[in-house]
Amino acid sequence: MRPAFIHASIVASIATLLFAAHAGCSSGDAADCAGPGCGSAGTSLDASTEGHADGASEGAAGGAYDAPLLDMVVLDTPKPKSGFEEGHVFVAGSRNAKVFEFDSKLAPVTDWTHASFGTVLPPPGQDLSIGPAGMVFDVNGNLVVAAVDQFCVFSKPGVLLACHPKVKSQPTENIIFDHLGNLYTTTSTGGTNEIHKYDSSYTWKQTFPMSTGELTGITCDPDANLYVASQNQGAGRIYKLDKTTLAILDTIDMPGTTSLEGLQFAAGNSIFVGVLTQGVFKVQATSPMVSLGTFTDPGLYFPVPVTIDNAGNVYTADYENGNGTLPADLFVFDSTGKVIASRVASDVYGPFGMVVAGTYLPCGAYQPIR
Repeated sequence: MRPAFIHASIVASIATLLFAAHAGCSSGDAADCAGPGCGSAGTSLDASTEGHADGASEGAAGGAYDAPLLDMVVLDTPKPKSGFEEGHVFVAGSRNAKVFEFDSKLAPVTDWTHASFGTVLPPPGQDLSIGPAGMVFDVNGNLVVAAVDQFCVFSKPGVLLACHPKVKSQPTENIIFDHLGNLYTTTSTGGTNEIHKYDSSYTWKQTFPMSTGELTGITCDPDANLYVASQNQGAGRIYKLDKTTLAILDTIDMPGTTSLEGLQFAAGNSIFVGVLTQGVFKVQATSPMVSLGTFTDPGLYFPVPVTIDNAGNVYTADYENGNGTLPADLFVFDSTGKVIASRVASDVYGPFGMVVAGTYLPCGAYQPIR
Protein backbone atom coordinates (compact mmCIF):
# COMPACT_ATOMS: atom_id res chain seq x y z
CA MET A 1 0.00 0.00 0.00
CA ARG A 2 1.42 3.40 -0.92
CA PRO A 3 1.93 5.99 1.85
CA ALA A 4 -1.02 8.30 2.44
CA PHE A 5 -0.23 11.97 1.83
CA ILE A 6 -1.97 14.44 4.13
CA HIS A 7 -2.33 18.11 3.22
CA ALA A 8 -0.73 20.82 5.33
CA SER A 9 -4.09 22.34 6.23
CA ILE A 10 -4.68 19.58 8.77
CA VAL A 11 -1.18 19.48 10.21
CA ALA A 12 -2.33 21.18 13.40
CA SER A 13 -4.69 18.32 14.15
CA ILE A 14 -2.04 15.66 13.60
CA ALA A 15 0.93 17.24 15.30
CA THR A 16 2.04 13.92 16.66
CA LEU A 17 3.05 12.75 13.20
CA LEU A 18 6.76 12.89 12.63
CA PHE A 19 7.51 13.53 9.03
CA ALA A 20 7.65 16.75 7.11
CA ALA A 21 9.95 18.88 5.06
CA HIS A 22 13.51 19.54 6.10
CA ALA A 23 14.34 22.63 8.06
CA GLY A 24 16.09 25.44 6.19
CA CYS A 25 19.51 24.78 4.78
CA SER A 26 22.62 25.92 6.52
CA SER A 27 23.48 29.52 5.83
CA GLY A 28 26.70 28.69 4.07
CA ASP A 29 28.83 25.86 2.76
CA ALA A 30 32.50 25.47 3.39
CA ALA A 31 34.38 26.10 0.20
CA ASP A 32 37.15 23.66 0.86
CA CYS A 33 37.14 20.04 -0.24
CA ALA A 34 37.03 17.55 2.62
CA GLY A 35 40.41 16.09 1.85
CA PRO A 36 42.54 14.32 -0.74
CA GLY A 37 40.66 12.04 -3.06
CA CYS A 38 37.30 13.78 -2.81
CA GLY A 39 35.30 14.11 -5.98
CA SER A 40 36.86 11.27 -7.97
CA ALA A 41 33.74 11.04 -10.09
CA GLY A 42 33.22 8.54 -12.86
CA THR A 43 35.00 5.58 -11.30
CA SER A 44 35.15 2.94 -14.01
CA LEU A 45 32.94 0.12 -12.76
CA ASP A 46 30.47 -2.10 -14.56
CA ALA A 47 27.15 -1.70 -12.78
CA SER A 48 24.66 -4.52 -12.86
CA THR A 49 21.16 -3.14 -12.40
CA GLU A 50 19.14 -6.19 -13.33
CA GLY A 51 19.86 -8.32 -10.27
CA HIS A 52 20.81 -11.99 -10.21
CA ALA A 53 19.03 -14.35 -12.53
CA ASP A 54 17.75 -16.36 -9.60
CA GLY A 55 16.02 -13.27 -8.24
CA ALA A 56 15.16 -12.59 -4.61
CA SER A 57 12.71 -14.50 -2.50
CA GLU A 58 9.38 -12.87 -3.18
CA GLY A 59 7.48 -13.23 0.06
CA ALA A 60 9.39 -16.40 0.96
CA ALA A 61 8.62 -16.08 4.63
CA GLY A 62 5.52 -13.96 4.67
CA GLY A 63 3.98 -13.20 1.30
CA ALA A 64 3.98 -9.82 -0.40
CA TYR A 65 4.99 -6.77 1.60
CA ASP A 66 3.27 -3.47 2.15
CA ALA A 67 5.34 -0.38 1.45
CA PRO A 68 7.34 0.10 4.65
CA LEU A 69 6.65 3.77 5.39
CA LEU A 70 4.47 5.63 7.78
CA ASP A 71 2.07 8.32 6.59
CA MET A 72 3.79 11.50 5.54
CA VAL A 73 2.79 15.12 5.85
CA VAL A 74 3.19 17.33 2.80
CA LEU A 75 3.66 21.00 3.64
CA ASP A 76 2.90 23.96 1.40
CA THR A 77 6.37 25.35 2.05
CA PRO A 78 8.99 23.93 -0.33
CA LYS A 79 11.70 21.60 0.90
CA PRO A 80 15.08 23.30 1.23
CA LYS A 81 17.67 22.59 -1.39
CA SER A 82 20.02 19.87 -0.17
CA GLY A 83 23.53 19.49 -1.47
CA PHE A 84 22.88 15.77 -1.98
CA GLU A 85 20.92 14.48 -4.97
CA GLU A 86 17.58 13.02 -3.95
CA GLY A 87 17.48 9.26 -4.47
CA HIS A 88 21.25 8.87 -4.54
CA VAL A 89 22.76 6.21 -2.28
CA PHE A 90 25.73 6.87 0.02
CA VAL A 91 27.86 4.09 1.53
CA ALA A 92 30.73 4.36 4.03
CA GLY A 93 33.66 2.11 3.14
CA SER A 94 35.46 1.63 6.45
CA ARG A 95 38.47 -0.07 4.84
CA ASN A 96 38.55 2.37 1.90
CA ALA A 97 38.62 5.43 4.20
CA LYS A 98 36.00 6.89 1.86
CA VAL A 99 32.33 7.66 1.42
CA PHE A 100 30.93 6.53 -1.94
CA GLU A 101 28.01 8.05 -3.84
CA PHE A 102 25.87 5.98 -6.26
CA ASP A 103 22.79 6.92 -8.24
CA SER A 104 19.45 5.17 -7.76
CA LYS A 105 20.56 2.34 -10.08
CA LEU A 106 23.85 1.97 -8.15
CA ALA A 107 26.01 3.45 -10.88
CA PRO A 108 29.00 5.28 -9.32
CA VAL A 109 28.87 9.05 -9.08
CA THR A 110 31.77 10.12 -6.85
CA ASP A 111 33.66 9.36 -3.65
CA TRP A 112 35.61 11.38 -1.12
CA THR A 113 37.75 11.06 1.98
CA HIS A 114 38.68 13.11 5.03
CA ALA A 115 41.64 12.99 7.41
CA SER A 116 39.44 11.56 10.17
CA PHE A 117 38.55 8.54 7.98
CA GLY A 118 42.05 7.08 8.17
CA THR A 119 44.38 6.35 5.26
CA VAL A 120 43.43 5.50 1.69
CA LEU A 121 45.36 2.34 0.82
CA PRO A 122 45.22 -0.20 -2.02
CA PRO A 123 42.50 -2.87 -1.60
CA PRO A 124 41.50 -4.22 0.81
CA GLY A 125 42.63 -1.04 2.53
CA GLN A 126 43.02 -0.21 6.21
CA ASP A 127 41.72 -1.97 9.30
CA LEU A 128 37.94 -1.70 9.35
CA SER A 129 37.88 -0.37 12.93
CA ILE A 130 39.50 2.97 12.05
CA GLY A 131 37.43 3.99 9.04
CA PRO A 132 34.12 5.83 8.52
CA ALA A 133 31.14 3.87 9.76
CA GLY A 134 27.61 5.03 10.67
CA MET A 135 25.98 7.79 8.62
CA VAL A 136 22.75 9.81 8.81
CA PHE A 137 21.23 12.96 7.30
CA ASP A 138 20.50 15.86 9.67
CA VAL A 139 17.60 18.32 9.67
CA ASN A 140 19.32 20.52 7.07
CA GLY A 141 19.97 17.67 4.65
CA ASN A 142 23.66 17.52 5.57
CA LEU A 143 25.38 14.14 5.73
CA VAL A 144 26.80 13.21 9.14
CA VAL A 145 29.60 10.62 9.04
CA ALA A 146 30.90 8.91 12.19
CA ALA A 147 34.67 8.60 12.28
CA VAL A 148 36.49 6.95 15.18
CA ASP A 149 36.88 10.11 17.28
CA GLN A 150 34.48 12.65 15.75
CA PHE A 151 31.34 13.29 13.73
CA CYS A 152 32.04 15.08 10.43
CA VAL A 153 29.22 16.97 8.71
CA PHE A 154 29.19 17.51 4.93
CA SER A 155 26.95 20.00 3.12
CA LYS A 156 27.52 18.26 -0.22
CA PRO A 157 29.82 15.48 -1.43
CA GLY A 158 33.36 16.28 -0.32
CA VAL A 159 32.45 19.67 1.20
CA LEU A 160 33.01 19.79 4.95
CA LEU A 161 30.98 22.02 7.27
CA ALA A 162 32.48 20.95 10.59
CA CYS A 163 33.68 18.03 12.70
CA HIS A 164 32.51 17.52 16.28
CA PRO A 165 34.38 15.45 18.90
CA LYS A 166 32.85 12.24 20.21
CA VAL A 167 32.71 11.57 23.93
CA LYS A 168 34.81 8.46 23.40
CA SER A 169 37.13 7.35 20.62
CA GLN A 170 35.72 4.06 19.32
CA PRO A 171 34.20 2.55 16.17
CA THR A 172 30.60 3.66 15.74
CA GLU A 173 28.72 1.18 13.60
CA ASN A 174 25.39 3.02 13.49
CA ILE A 175 24.10 6.52 14.23
CA ILE A 176 20.52 7.79 14.19
CA PHE A 177 18.56 10.94 14.94
CA ASP A 178 15.16 10.68 16.57
CA HIS A 179 12.46 13.23 15.76
CA LEU A 180 13.46 15.30 18.81
CA GLY A 181 16.96 15.76 17.41
CA ASN A 182 18.73 13.38 19.76
CA LEU A 183 21.66 11.56 18.19
CA TYR A 184 22.37 7.97 19.31
CA THR A 185 25.37 5.76 18.54
CA THR A 186 26.20 2.09 19.01
CA THR A 187 29.68 0.59 18.97
CA SER A 188 30.13 -2.50 16.77
CA THR A 189 30.80 -6.21 16.52
CA GLY A 190 33.39 -6.84 19.23
CA GLY A 191 32.58 -3.47 20.79
CA THR A 192 31.43 -2.38 24.24
CA ASN A 193 27.98 -2.38 25.80
CA GLU A 194 27.72 1.41 25.57
CA ILE A 195 25.18 3.58 23.77
CA HIS A 196 26.00 7.28 23.59
CA LYS A 197 23.40 10.06 23.37
CA TYR A 198 24.08 13.56 22.01
CA ASP A 199 21.80 16.49 21.25
CA SER A 200 21.33 17.91 17.76
CA SER A 201 24.36 20.22 18.21
CA TYR A 202 26.58 17.16 19.00
CA THR A 203 26.84 17.96 22.68
CA TRP A 204 27.19 14.74 24.65
CA LYS A 205 24.23 14.13 26.97
CA GLN A 206 24.50 10.61 28.34
CA THR A 207 26.19 7.22 28.04
CA PHE A 208 24.17 4.22 29.15
CA PRO A 209 25.15 0.56 29.25
CA MET A 210 23.23 -2.46 28.04
CA SER A 211 23.40 -5.89 29.61
CA THR A 212 25.44 -7.11 26.65
CA GLY A 213 28.14 -5.83 24.33
CA GLU A 214 28.49 -6.16 20.54
CA LEU A 215 25.69 -3.67 19.94
CA THR A 216 25.25 -3.14 16.22
CA GLY A 217 22.00 -1.91 14.69
CA ILE A 218 19.92 0.84 16.30
CA THR A 219 16.61 2.40 15.28
CA CYS A 220 13.55 3.95 16.95
CA ASP A 221 9.79 4.03 16.59
CA PRO A 222 7.65 7.15 15.98
CA ASP A 223 7.47 7.71 19.74
CA ALA A 224 11.30 7.77 19.89
CA ASN A 225 11.61 4.51 21.83
CA LEU A 226 14.86 2.79 20.85
CA TYR A 227 15.49 -0.66 19.35
CA VAL A 228 19.03 -2.07 19.61
CA ALA A 229 20.45 -5.26 18.08
CA SER A 230 22.88 -7.46 20.01
CA GLN A 231 25.09 -10.30 18.76
CA ASN A 232 26.21 -11.51 22.18
CA GLN A 233 23.40 -13.81 23.34
CA GLY A 234 24.12 -16.99 21.37
CA ALA A 235 21.32 -15.95 19.02
CA GLY A 236 20.11 -12.70 17.54
CA ARG A 237 18.23 -10.43 19.92
CA ILE A 238 16.59 -6.99 19.60
CA TYR A 239 15.92 -4.88 22.70
CA LYS A 240 13.25 -2.16 22.88
CA LEU A 241 14.19 0.67 25.28
CA ASP A 242 12.02 3.37 26.79
CA LYS A 243 12.99 6.78 25.36
CA THR A 244 13.00 8.45 28.80
CA THR A 245 14.06 5.86 31.35
CA LEU A 246 16.01 3.63 28.91
CA ALA A 247 14.50 0.64 30.68
CA ILE A 248 14.10 -2.49 28.55
CA LEU A 249 10.44 -2.61 27.47
CA ASP A 250 10.60 -5.70 25.27
CA THR A 251 13.03 -8.37 24.06
CA ILE A 252 12.63 -9.87 20.61
CA ASP A 253 14.58 -13.10 20.31
CA MET A 254 15.31 -14.34 16.79
CA PRO A 255 15.83 -18.13 16.95
CA GLY A 256 17.98 -19.60 14.22
CA THR A 257 19.99 -16.41 13.77
CA THR A 258 23.34 -15.33 15.14
CA SER A 259 24.83 -12.07 13.94
CA LEU A 260 22.35 -9.19 13.64
CA GLU A 261 23.44 -5.93 12.04
CA GLY A 262 21.53 -2.90 10.70
CA LEU A 263 18.00 -2.12 11.93
CA GLN A 264 15.34 0.15 10.42
CA PHE A 265 11.87 0.71 11.87
CA ALA A 266 9.13 0.75 9.22
CA ALA A 267 5.37 0.95 8.84
CA GLY A 268 2.97 -1.51 10.40
CA ASN A 269 5.04 -1.71 13.60
CA SER A 270 7.77 -3.66 11.81
CA ILE A 271 11.57 -3.64 11.66
CA PHE A 272 14.00 -4.55 8.90
CA VAL A 273 17.11 -6.31 10.24
CA GLY A 274 20.26 -7.58 8.53
CA VAL A 275 21.01 -11.22 9.44
CA LEU A 276 24.28 -13.06 8.75
CA THR A 277 24.02 -15.53 5.79
CA GLN A 278 20.23 -15.17 5.68
CA GLY A 279 19.45 -11.76 4.20
CA VAL A 280 17.32 -8.87 5.43
CA PHE A 281 14.38 -9.96 7.59
CA LYS A 282 11.20 -7.98 8.11
CA VAL A 283 9.93 -8.79 11.61
CA GLN A 284 7.19 -7.64 13.92
CA ALA A 285 8.49 -4.98 16.31
CA THR A 286 7.09 -6.75 19.37
CA SER A 287 7.75 -10.12 20.97
CA PRO A 288 7.39 -12.94 20.24
CA MET A 289 9.28 -12.64 16.96
CA VAL A 290 7.03 -12.93 13.92
CA SER A 291 8.67 -13.02 10.49
CA LEU A 292 6.92 -10.85 7.92
CA GLY A 293 9.23 -11.74 5.05
CA THR A 294 12.84 -12.19 3.91
CA PHE A 295 14.74 -10.12 1.35
CA THR A 296 17.57 -12.25 0.01
CA ASP A 297 19.66 -13.11 -3.03
CA PRO A 298 22.25 -15.83 -3.79
CA GLY A 299 24.95 -13.14 -3.74
CA LEU A 300 23.94 -11.64 -0.40
CA TYR A 301 26.08 -13.24 2.29
CA PHE A 302 26.43 -10.76 5.15
CA PRO A 303 24.10 -7.72 5.03
CA VAL A 304 25.41 -5.05 7.40
CA PRO A 305 23.80 -1.64 6.76
CA VAL A 306 20.03 -1.65 6.13
CA THR A 307 17.86 1.30 5.12
CA ILE A 308 14.66 2.09 3.18
CA ASP A 309 13.24 4.82 0.97
CA ASN A 310 9.79 6.37 0.59
CA ALA A 311 8.84 4.11 -2.32
CA GLY A 312 9.14 1.04 -0.10
CA ASN A 313 12.50 -0.12 -1.45
CA VAL A 314 15.03 -1.79 0.85
CA TYR A 315 18.80 -1.14 0.58
CA THR A 316 21.67 -3.18 1.95
CA ALA A 317 25.40 -3.74 1.46
CA ASP A 318 27.14 -7.09 1.79
CA TYR A 319 30.13 -7.50 4.08
CA GLU A 320 31.05 -10.23 1.60
CA ASN A 321 33.39 -12.72 3.30
CA GLY A 322 32.56 -11.46 6.78
CA ASN A 323 35.66 -9.37 7.39
CA GLY A 324 35.42 -6.78 4.66
CA THR A 325 38.50 -7.83 2.70
CA LEU A 326 36.45 -8.51 -0.44
CA PRO A 327 34.49 -5.80 -2.29
CA ALA A 328 30.93 -5.34 -1.09
CA ASP A 329 27.88 -6.31 -3.13
CA LEU A 330 25.15 -3.65 -3.08
CA PHE A 331 21.45 -4.46 -3.43
CA VAL A 332 18.15 -2.65 -3.76
CA PHE A 333 14.96 -4.69 -3.29
CA ASP A 334 11.46 -3.50 -4.04
CA SER A 335 8.70 -3.98 -1.47
CA THR A 336 7.93 -7.48 -2.80
CA GLY A 337 11.50 -8.69 -2.28
CA LYS A 338 12.56 -8.48 -5.94
CA VAL A 339 16.07 -7.23 -6.72
CA ILE A 340 15.65 -4.03 -8.75
CA ALA A 341 19.28 -2.88 -8.68
CA SER A 342 22.57 -4.46 -7.70
CA ARG A 343 26.28 -3.84 -7.97
CA VAL A 344 28.32 -7.03 -7.78
CA ALA A 345 30.98 -6.26 -6.79
CA SER A 346 31.35 -2.61 -5.92
CA ASP A 347 34.51 -0.70 -5.02
CA VAL A 348 33.40 -0.55 -1.37
CA TYR A 349 35.35 -2.51 1.23
CA GLY A 350 33.93 -2.93 4.74
CA PRO A 351 30.55 -1.16 4.29
CA PHE A 352 28.83 0.21 7.38
CA GLY A 353 26.67 3.32 6.97
CA MET A 354 24.21 3.37 4.05
CA VAL A 355 21.70 6.19 3.49
CA VAL A 356 19.42 7.43 0.70
CA ALA A 357 19.20 11.19 0.18
CA GLY A 358 15.75 12.78 0.41
CA THR A 359 14.14 9.97 2.42
CA TYR A 360 11.72 10.60 5.30
CA LEU A 361 12.30 7.91 7.91
CA PRO A 362 10.41 6.82 11.02
CA CYS A 363 13.83 6.97 12.67
CA GLY A 364 17.13 8.05 11.19
CA ALA A 365 17.11 11.44 9.50
CA TYR A 366 16.03 14.30 11.77
CA GLN A 367 12.99 15.80 10.01
CA PRO A 368 10.40 17.12 12.50
CA ILE A 369 7.13 18.88 11.68
CA ARG A 370 7.67 22.61 11.50
